[in-house]
Formats: sequence, C-alpha cells, structure tokens
Amino acid sequence: MAKTNAQFDKRKRETEKRKKLEKVIKQIAAEMPEDKTEKVAASPLGAPGVKCLRCDGTGHLTRDCDFCSGRGEMVVSCRKCSGKGTYAQKAGPCARCEAKGVLADGTQCPRCKGHKVQMAFSSPCSKCSGSGSFTAPCKRCGGSLKFEADCPACDGTGFFRGK
Repeated sequence: MAKTNAQFDKRKRETEKRKKLEKVIKQIAAEMPEDKTEKVAASPLGAPGVKCLRCDGTGHLTRDCDFCSGRGEMVVSCRKCSGKGTYAQKAGPCARCEAKGVLADGTQCPRCKGHKVQMAFSSPCSKCSGSGSFTAPCKRCGGSLKFEADCPACDGTGFFRGK
C-alpha cells in the first residue's frame, strides 16, 4: 500500500517534534544536580544502587564514643614537663642568650640577668599544676559522647552492595 505525501509530511513533523522534546529533556537532565540517595534501582538485593536500610542511605551512623570510655574527656600527659609534674632547669651556660649576657636586640637577658650563667631550679609545672597530666576534650567526639562514623553495611556509600 502506497503512502501519500500528506502521510510522509505528518510523520516527518512528528519525528522533528520528538527530537526537539528529547533535546530539551537531555538539557534539563544535564543541569540537574545528581543526588545519590534518589538513585534507587529496582534490581535484586545486593546489586549496586540499592539504598542501604541500616543508615537510610546517608552513609553515616551516630555511635557511642569508645575512645574516651563515655567520659567526653581524656587524660593527657603533659608535654611541657614530660609527665613528671615538675619543670627543671639545669645550671650552666645560659641557653637563651648563648652565654653572652645580652639578647640579640641588645637588652639584658632576663633569664641569667647578664651573668651569662643560668641557675638550676625546679618548680611545679604551670601547665599541669604539678600533676603531670590534665584532662582535654576527647579528640573523636569532642566531649559530646557520640560521633559520626561510616556505616559498616554500605562502607559509607549509602548503597548496599552484596558480598
């Protein structure tokens, strides 16, 4: 059965219209931000793209901090006194002014007071108040007792992958 010119023209117009619509859809899709959590595939469990149910697709879980044993702070050894609780200085040539009695700017050395020799002394450490240690906020949880960790089920991706 032969087709008429009118039928050919109609088909040509429909094809052009479809191509224009496809072009607009591709342009809109290219401009949209890609969101991993909305890519849920209808494939069997274990295939890439299945939203993780344990973390609800976020890739993170809030956990209790085991780093500070639930206290929110840690006991840290004092670096100034090396955990001894006292700060000691040995007697001998002054290390601050290099046994010259004056500093580089020409002023008298405050440590040796111009005598070129520093005196031995021992005093409680000012940073740790002589205890040798002090408490500091936990490095992992920052004192909040909870921290955010990658989900072990999806390895922090938000998508479950079968083993």
